[in-house]
Amino acid sequence: MPVSPDHITGSLLGAAVGDALGMPIEGLSHQNVRTYYKGIKEYRDDDQRGDLDAGQWTDDTQMTFALVRTLTAHPDPSDWPKGAAEAYVALRTGSRRCRRWGETSTAAIDRLADGTSPEASGDPDRPTDGAAMRAAPLGAWWAATDADRSEAFEAVRAVLSVTHRHPAALAAGWGQAAAVRALLRLDDVDAFDRSAFWQSLIEATTWAEDQLGEDRRVSERLRALEDIIDSFPLDLRDACDGVGVRADEAWPFACAMVARRPHLLENTLLSGINVGGDADTTGAMMGAMLGALHGWAAFPEEWKAGLEAADRLRGEADAFVERIRPAE
Repeated sequence: MPVSPDHITGSLLGAAVGDALGMPIEGLSHQNVRTYYKGIKEYRDDDQRGDLDAGQWTDDTQMTFALVRTLTAHPDPSDWPKGAAEAYVALRTGSRRCRRWGETSTAAIDRLADGTSPEASGDPDRPTDGAAMRAAPLGAWWAATDADRSEAFEAVRAVLSVTHRHPAALAAGWGQAAAVRALLRLDDVDAFDRSAFWQSLIEATTWAEDQLGEDRRVSERLRALEDIIDSFPLDLRDACDGVGVRADEAWPFACAMVARRPHLLENTLLSGINVGGDADTTGAMMGAMLGALHGWAAFPEEWKAGLEAADRLRGEADAFVERIRPAE
């Protein structure tokens, strides 16, 4: 089915917006977010670390757009792991130098730079959320193509495994791709059905876990959240055992926040970010899903104008959309 170019763009730039909004409070507790920032309501400088200014983004956007460029340059999914590996290694130097890379991605990219193949570079031992944080372009690609689930899974798994090979990390990455795809395929915001969306996430992650092994933590977390999605954000955080970097914490929390108030783009994104924890990554994942649902046009103008390198990111998103859209 046709997918709106504006909504694909929203899924990509929405990730960057959520990343930039969460950037200054990355790693802070909710209490410290309230104490030092009085809550995030707009782009802010990182006053604690002092390394990034208002509107700048971190590794979530770097890695997402590395995949955007890879998928644009390589129509054949079999070329994605090598293309992504080259794009990641290129981020180690120059104007796009790495920003706050997590340990999992850093170690994998160091191995790539030392000559390890993309098939062997990913970390099999860390169940972190780095695969999910960058999965939006993969979900957009799947939404715009006629690939069946097995074909899509093999493509997504191979390219995410370049950095993350733990089954929970891959299940969450697949789940984020599936979530973005599902939201892009809705006719409009009013077509969103919470129960159907949540069941699709449980089904997608359970199926992926069947392919990946015996680790069930991601689908089990989704099941635990199913009946409490209307809870306050801090209660959802507690139900996820926090919103740290584990794939079964941050990603299910991001999904629950979107499902909780899908019609309220700004409120949902800011409410989730202000919980604290891995706020730039939960922001990026929520921003991607909300962007897929609402489209880029729905984002506040001040968020668009204040986003770092917005014109470049928009140009890369436009080229990606042109590449994946079916010929008229």
